[in-house]
Amino acid sequence: MPIYLDHNAGAPLRAEAAAAISQLLTNARGNPSSVHRSGQRSRRMLEAARAQVALVVGAEARQMVFTSGGTESNNLAIFGAITAASRRRKIISSEIEHSSILAPLAELERRGFEVVRVAPDSDGRIDPARVLATLNSDTALVTLGLANSEVGTIQDLAPLASVCSATGALFHIDAAQAVGRIPVDVAALGCDLMTLSGHKLGAPGGVGALYVRDAARIAPIVFGGPHEAGMRAGTPNLLGAVAFGAATEAAMNAMRDESDRIGSLARSLLKRLGETIPGLRLNGPLTGGLPNTLSLTFPSVLGESMLIALDLEGVEVSMGSACAAGAVEPSHVLRAMGRSIADARSSLRISLGWNNTADEIDAVAETIPAVWRRVADAEPLSEVSAR
Repeated sequence: MPIYLDHNAGAPLRAEAAAAISQLLTNARGNPSSVHRSGQRSRRMLEAARAQVALVVGAEARQMVFTSGGTESNNLAIFGAITAASRRRKIISSEIEHSSILAPLAELERRGFEVVRVAPDSDGRIDPARVLATLNSDTALVTLGLANSEVGTIQDLAPLASVCSATGALFHIDAAQAVGRIPVDVAALGCDLMTLSGHKLGAPGGVGALYVRDAARIAPIVFGGPHEAGMRAGTPNLLGAVAFGAATEAAMNAMRDESDRIGSLARSLLKRLGETIPGLRLNGPLTGGLPNTLSLTFPSVLGESMLIALDLEGVEVSMGSACAAGAVEPSHVLRAMGRSIADARSSLRISLGWNNTADEIDAVAETIPAVWRRVADAEPLSEVSAR
């Protein structure tokens, strides 16, 4: 069986989520919006799931809007905020955001909005002072990721909340990679909006949520019915929501132990790879990052060649965000951090998760150096640098 080390793209289904799906398929029949008994039974299941998801970020159940995933949640936050703030024309973000933030911002820029993208430092950190320096009365929205999906850097975002509030700008945090891996609390962060994604936690793909603070005003972007308190029309994905709730509760209950165990495995792997691959470079901070994430630059090889060779050996990793798979350009995150095109193209992301074991990491620590040596011998440095 392959060793799966791509949890930042999507975690395997948790047993608790699978059990919730099985129970739902056995017991649920009605549409949650229907008034008959079957419908109301489904409604109770939907609301119980909503409460489970809300709890992991310290929110109230009524503040959670179920969506089809992190991408829709980010789009709802961005376009919803801009539509509600009709006279404000400025959005502040960063150069290292997920494509589901970058693409909506590019579309708004095309429509004439001003978009400010703050650059990170060499470890992928965004300086809150640089964000605050760009805020003014024309700012409608500040949208930033709490933890970067490619290099794992955790941002210090709490200092932004009070100034955003004072200037009348909404503050959105994309916490898809952070929730379930580190403690996240909407009150402590002071945000108006927060994105969550089910499949990062061990739920199936196709379900997410957007936290909306009571006082935050955003407009819906999908119309057709009063579902989700009027924020997102359409029959709810009951199966996805119930699995999301179960996976979220399981992740929250196991977070401390999982974080310590996974972090120990990741540090051990980094140490062993560093001892056997001369010139290996970690992209991102040694401390202050997600405990499960390693972005590594492998000298003298192309990341794509390494990825394919590792896959053939039964080790599954990635070159960065799954939503950017197939892109010709090297990682925009690594380039924004100051890495060269050659280094960006020689990098891989290894992201551990709840189901990885010490035996798997032992095997990977032996496999990766062997594969690197084989690929490096087949691809001389001069050929790699020229691409």
